[in-house]
Amino acid sequence: MSENLLSRRAFLQFSGVAARNSLIVLSLPTILTACKEAALAQTENARFTALGSAEAAEFAAIAARIIPTDETPGATEAGVIYFIDNVLGSSRAEMLEPMRAGLAELQAAGSSMYGTKTFGTLSNAQQDELLASIEETQFFNTMRYLTIAGMFALPEYGGNRNLLGWKMIGFEDRHMWMPPFGFYDADYAAKGE
Repeated sequence: MSENLLSRRAFLQFSGVAARNSLIVLSLPTILTACKEAALAQTENARFTALGSAEAAEFAAIAARIIPTDETPGATEAGVIYFIDNVLGSSRAEMLEPMRAGLAELQAAGSSMYGTKTFGTLSNAQQDELLASIEETQFFNTMRYLTIAGMFALPEYGGNRNLLGWKMIGFEDRHMWMPPFGFYDADYAAKGE
């Protein structure tokens, strides 16, 4: 196993922190419904239902910095933007305006810092610096939460296209698991934790 893979426990802790500081908390049925509709939108190359194309490009650029493409595919390849659009256009539509306001604040900060009105046109380093400056805001934590949910959701519901998220964390989809369940559980038990 590659050493850069997150342990299951670390991933769950990180996801819990992201959810706790988010404007949106999604139930499992909400995530599954959003994923299913997002999968249909991806396969049909459908238009976005809640976001305009410029907004979608900005939210996609933010998600791409949260889970970037490097040695492994990231949020862009997993189609996370369709999941985000679906969530903001359906059961959590009341959060669309606060998310738009957060995006507008981010764009205003980018304009004052770098002289550009769009986040997506900044260099990766500038994007990272700008996101680091808003890391404690509800807007950023919501974006992180939605990006994680879209990246690691069940593939048949639209997230995690081509199992990209699962491959990233070393999860193997098996019908039945037999002990030992995985290297992370064995390591955790060996440490006596």
